[in-house]
Parts: sequence; C-alpha cells; structure tokens
Amino acid sequence: MPSLVASSAQTPKSNAFSEPPQTLLSRDFVLLFCMTMFCNSFVAVFYCFEQWLEALSVSPNWRGILLSSMFVMVLIFRQVASVVLLRRGKLLPMAVSILVSGGVMLAYPYVGGAHTIGLVLLLRVVQGISLAVFSCCTVSVLVSCIPKGQSARGFAIFSLTLLLPYSIIPAVGEQILPLLGGEPHLFAVTALLTIPSLLMLIPLAPRLRTPEMAQEAEGGLSGRELWHAVSHSGLFFVYMSCLTFSIMTVLAIFFMKGLCSITGAHPACFFTTYTLTIILVRLVGSNRLDTLPRHKITMLCSALLACCMLGLAWGPLWAFIPLTLLYGLGLGLLYPLLAAMVYDRSTPTTRSINSNVMMATFDSSGMFAPIIGGLVMYEGFGYRGVFAATAVSISLCGLSMLADKLRLARWKRQGIQLP
Repeated sequence: MPSLVASSAQTPKSNAFSEPPQTLLSRDFVLLFCMTMFCNSFVAVFYCFEQWLEALSVSPNWRGILLSSMFVMVLIFRQVASVVLLRRGKLLPMAVSILVSGGVMLAYPYVGGAHTIGLVLLLRVVQGISLAVFSCCTVSVLVSCIPKGQSARGFAIFSLTLLLPYSIIPAVGEQILPLLGGEPHLFAVTALLTIPSLLMLIPLAPRLRTPEMAQEAEGGLSGRELWHAVSHSGLFFVYMSCLTFSIMTVLAIFFMKGLCSITGAHPACFFTTYTLTIILVRLVGSNRLDTLPRHKITMLCSALLACCMLGLAWGPLWAFIPLTLLYGLGLGLLYPLLAAMVYDRSTPTTRSINSNVMMATFDSSGMFAPIIGGLVMYEGFGYRGVFAATAVSISLCGLSMLADKLRLARWKRQGIQLP
C-alpha cells in the first residue's frame, strides 16, 4: 500500500509513542477505554429518541432526518479532523468535544414549542461535530496502543466501550424515566459523565499531546495522497460490508423500542441481553478471534443475523430472548473481524487513515439508516418493515464479503499482490 506521506516529504521523527506496546491492556489503553465508554453513553441514551419524537408528533420523515443529522456531521467533520489532527496534539480537541457534548445533553429539557424541530436539529448538528472530533482522536490514539498480532482482540475489547453503555443505560433508563419526567431529562442526566471523562484526560495528557505525524512532514500531506491511500487500499468490499452491517445495527438500535411497542416485548431486555452476549463472546473468545477464518465467519454471521432480524419482527414472543442471544453472538464475532481486516491489510503508515475510513462507513450508516427507517415508516410498512430492511442490509454485508473473497482469490491466481 502506498505511504500516506509523499516520497518527497521527510520521514516523520520517531517518538515515545510511535511503536505499539507489547501488552494490550496497557495503562493508556485502559484509560482510553474508560473515557470512550463514558462519552459513548451520550449516544446510547438516544435509544428512546425516536419514540420521544413520535410523542412530540414529529412526522416519520423528520424523525429520520433528526436521527441522521448528528451522524451527517460526524461523517463530514471526521474527515476534516482526521487530516488536521494527524499533525497536532489531541488533548485540547478531546477536552473541548467532551464539554460541548455534555452541554448539548443539558440543553434537551429546554427544547419544545413551535421551534422544536429546529432546536433539536441544532443540538444534533453541534453534538455531531464534537463527536467527530472526539472519535477521530480516539481512533488515532487507539491504533498506537494495539500490539502487533492482537488487532482483532484489541478491536473486540475496545468495542465494549459502546456495548457497555447499551447494556446499562436502556435498562436503567426505562426504570428512571417516570421519575425524571421524560426523555429530555434522561438525556440531561447523562451529562454528569463529562466529569469522569475529563478526569481521564489528565493521565492521558502525555500521549495526547504527541502528534501522530511529525511537523516536518506537514508539507507532504495532500488531499490527493489521502485519496490515493484510500482508493488503492484494496478494502472497498470490506468497507461496504462495514457500511451495510452498521446500517442493520443502527436501525435495530433506534427502532427496537417501536417494534417492542407492537410485539409486546421489552426493549430493555433486548439491549441488555444482546450487549451482555457480545461482551461474553468477546471476552471469552478474544484470544481466538485472530485465528478464525475471517471471510467464512463473517458470511455465516451475516446469514444468522438476517434470520434474527426477520424472527424478531414476525416470530412468536417466546423466541424474542433466544433470537436476541443469537443476534448478540453474530455481532460479537462480526465487528472485530471486519475491523481486523482493515487493520491487517494496512501498513503502519496508512493504518490510522484506513481505520478512520472504516469509522466513516459507520458514520455513513448513522446517516442512511434513520432515513431508510423513516421512509419505510412513511410508506406505511411500520416497524416490522424496518426490520425487514435490516435483514436486507446484513445480507448485503455477507455478499460484499463473498465479493472480497473472490477478488482476493483472483488476485492470488494472477500473482497480483495486495495493495
């Protein structure tokens, strides 16, 4: 794969943090894990966002737009941040982004009246920008904390930073919502998590102050070279798998409470069951993830998840928990294997930018999925129709993996080396 920095540019200087540590669970990895888990709670609490908008009589189309608007900002501004922050320290951007996200959460109880849609849209846009900055910094630091040969295990463990909030917040939120007086107050309560998040920045400060690329190389980085690194990575079908896989998960997260309102199931049971299943799978099997046949397992998981989505929508109520367990099993294996493909098929120079492109596919799913869900609802197919769309999406994930496997086999026959 071509280098991210042009050959005419100077080679970046080495620094204390240029080489990954030998131990995965290093101090910096654990601190980054905890801080990201607290900040991801600002996203997990929106499991009830769509139902709140429905209670405010917001139309399905606008519900989809408001849900996706935050992820549109993440998608746009992550790319800007990934270029700018490669050369600069990340301490100040991360601190500001955490404070802004906390402030946005505190503002939700004051939303209402004739300008509800406009105010919610503004809050989502601001939070999306701050989330883009935070997540870009996190990914760039994360890849420097993962030892060589432990990529799947590293991504599997770090993905718990999103799973743990989803295993706790919906269950707790459903219990305290009546006491708080509604969803906006639940959003505001999560702003308290800005305090431990900011405290985590103090011991992480030395690593966050260190630029990922040396200042001398600043003049050698161009948009053309960035595009060349991405377009010649050989990861197109892997990125498509990431996109379609994430569309399924986003739809399930935002529309599960609505589906449960017509099936009689409990949404808190869904979130707690599947996230705990994923945590168990990744903790117990993390040491073996790097030995699994990645294309075969991802295709099998895609087929399993498609069946789970259809079963949750049309299956009997007694099958809800078993299907949720299988859903958690599929997710527990699929994400770290996709992330590991991107990691292992990148050079140390392009690993950070390719990882950020992977994250951009997840951002894109946050933009497309709510709009797809809103359109399905608008056309009258209801929540069951939304979950039929999730089954189609994850099936496309499996097909993309098949296409990637066939292309690699063809390159091998023709003697073409990976980019």
